[in-house]
Amino acid sequence: MLLNRILNNIDYKDAYGGMDKNIKDISIDSRKISKGSLFIAITGFEKDGHDFASGAARKGAVAVIAQKKLDLPEKITQIIVNDTRMALPVISSNFFDRPARKLILTGVTGTNGKTTTCFLINSILNSAGISSSMITTVASYLNGLSPCFERTTPESPDLNRFFMKSVEKGMRASCMEISSHSIDLYRVAHIDFDYFIFTNLSQDHLDYHKSMEDYFSVKERLFLKKFRPVFGGKKAIINMDDEYGRTLLGETDLESISYSIESNGSDVKASSIISSAEGISMYIETKKGAGFEINSSLCGNFNVYNILAAAALALSMNIDIKCIREGISSLGGVPGRFEKILTGGRPAVIVDYAHTPDGLKNVLRTARGIIPEGGRLISVFGCGGDRDRKKRKIMGEISGRMADFTILTSDNPRSEPPGSIIDMIEEGIPGHGVKKYLKIADRKEAIYRALKMACDRDLVLIAGKGHEDYQEIKGMKIPFSDQEIVRRWYGKK
Repeated sequence: MLLNRILNNIDYKDAYGGMDKNIKDISIDSRKISKGSLFIAITGFEKDGHDFASGAARKGAVAVIAQKKLDLPEKITQIIVNDTRMALPVISSNFFDRPARKLILTGVTGTNGKTTTCFLINSILNSAGISSSMITTVASYLNGLSPCFERTTPESPDLNRFFMKSVEKGMRASCMEISSHSIDLYRVAHIDFDYFIFTNLSQDHLDYHKSMEDYFSVKERLFLKKFRPVFGGKKAIINMDDEYGRTLLGETDLESISYSIESNGSDVKASSIISSAEGISMYIETKKGAGFEINSSLCGNFNVYNILAAAALALSMNIDIKCIREGISSLGGVPGRFEKILTGGRPAVIVDYAHTPDGLKNVLRTARGIIPEGGRLISVFGCGGDRDRKKRKIMGEISGRMADFTILTSDNPRSEPPGSIIDMIEEGIPGHGVKKYLKIADRKEAIYRALKMACDRDLVLIAGKGHEDYQEIKGMKIPFSDQEIVRRWYGKK
């Protein structure tokens, strides 16, 4: 595509060099530049893309978009803009010819439940004969294949490339998680969504947002009229039982469908809920009079909400109730989301991604509900380094209060000493004099200790990392899987 076409709707300050160059690809990563590419220099949290422009030129970039004129060969066209990050989604959308507009696109946002909700939506769509792709924290799927992205929501070029390939492979729909970072950093700008789902909001990412008010204000942008030209949107599916969800219902300009367990005033409501270790059965009622029973192998009250969100979306898309029921019942589970590890016997072991106070509370409550009489709940968890420190003490209090025994361990310590993180979690554990907890920094040893002390009727919950198969330690990703550690321990018995 010609450079001047890629710059459509970009208000640039200066241009140096020819504007009629044929651009073969775009990238913000100088390592991925090929001959004939356009390089966009993004100022990141740790590195500045402007420092890598020369390397991009050497690798074959023929044009660079930057926030200042750089010392580059004259043959390299330079386009100067005020903010390259804000320009990036427009450039990406132009280059890939707005592929998301050719799909029925759903964005799922909130603190908890995004991944499972996406999996449920994808399963329902497939049951209805609608081919779809999906982007989640666990994995992203395109035509049966699983692309790998480095973050929950990829950068604009990768997103648009994914949607372009979805269209090329015949996909009719796509759903994706939308993180607060991706909204604030414009990664999902100019994608043109059809549906937005709001699951809930609880404490998380306060290292970035600084306050719950700021955290919510970022999420809220998807639902406000003044941001409609940036994010698109036609309908909103909102959890009415969440305080922030109720605020959104009063502020959004989008046609809204509310869902609830508690309120008779919602558009979609769950009743007659039975939750056990085998799964969930419930009845879904709608304001329009339709009602139907749902059965799922997913466990826990939090999954009732995820099922409601997916069902409400499907109903708003006029998907047949039979397909909704089949899609939900056919989803066996989601990796690292209240995942039952089959060990051939007791004790029972659950691995979950819960890494927020609300998430940990929910999975502990669900785990407590499926323990046999006389069994204990043993919790193993830690908190990530270089992230929200305020939640550490809170999560310590939750596990100390709700579990029978807690083992504090390392999660992804990143640049922080694991022992320091664990000490901060320990501050929240009630009754320090009562030995209902241990501190074991080595995560493998912590899991082994929990399994060793567990009796047949006990349940061991290993929280925090879920689907992740690594630990982040001092800038490196070290291979590590909670599931594999559990299986290895049982293999040694």
